[in-house]
Amino acid sequence: MKKLIGVLLIVLILFQFYLTRTPALTNKISLKDASLYQGDLVLINKQTEIQEDPRNLGKIPKAATETHIEAGLLVQQHVGTALRQMIRRAEKVGVRQFQINSAYRSGKLQQQLYEEYGADFALPAGHSEHQTGLSVDLGSTRGKMSQSKEGRWLVKNAHKFGFIIRYPKGKEAVTGISFEPWHIRYVGLPHSHKMYEEDWALEEYIAYLKQENTYKMRIADQTYFVQYTKQRSIRIPDTPLFQVSGTNEHGFIVTSRLKQE
Repeated sequence: MKKLIGVLLIVLILFQFYLTRTPALTNKISLKDASLYQGDLVLINKQTEIQEDPRNLGKIPKAATETHIEAGLLVQQHVGTALRQMIRRAEKVGVRQFQINSAYRSGKLQQQLYEEYGADFALPAGHSEHQTGLSVDLGSTRGKMSQSKEGRWLVKNAHKFGFIIRYPKGKEAVTGISFEPWHIRYVGLPHSHKMYEEDWALEEYIAYLKQENTYKMRIADQTYFVQYTKQRSIRIPDTPLFQVSGTNEHGFIVTSRLKQE
């Protein structure tokens, strides 16, 4: 029994070492042509204005037979794919009564909403996440999202598909926005997992990356390495699977999917 416990402790120590060990940064990439204002991790809020319109909008795909999607709604295409996967997974466990009534908005439409309904309902043009094509208002036909089965499922599962509750409860002082259980934002993996585990809003996550610069995270059988830089070139692990996102401020976040060891 003691030998078994000893073996388990060694395995645990080695696993912790693997998770914290920085991989060899052998691949130098240029960020010269990368935009600070495009990517899944751009920060848009009352202080930080959107600088570029999204480039790859498409219609939200029909996800499940009972999901109501208002006609003509657009999101960035990879966001639509992730949204469909998430709703289909929910449907498999009996969570079916979703409705999508808002997604991408142009600056013109956003300003019209702001002028017509005021600051209690909408942000002025340039400061709404809906202009990124990364955000969706996902409600429930059963009633208020905060009290519905759909809302409860979303809180516990959205991060598994790359989404976060953008304006979570208790983070009003950070986001400047009241709790909105229906407003989800795509940030991708592993970022959504990290924010979920640490109970961070997007503002807090980006602040963490600015301070720490890197972290490593394993989700199921995939390991990710995340780096923050203000430079126009960076050394990353030896992998062809990486993504670059601007922050809409002064830096880039590079997410690498590591090869299996």
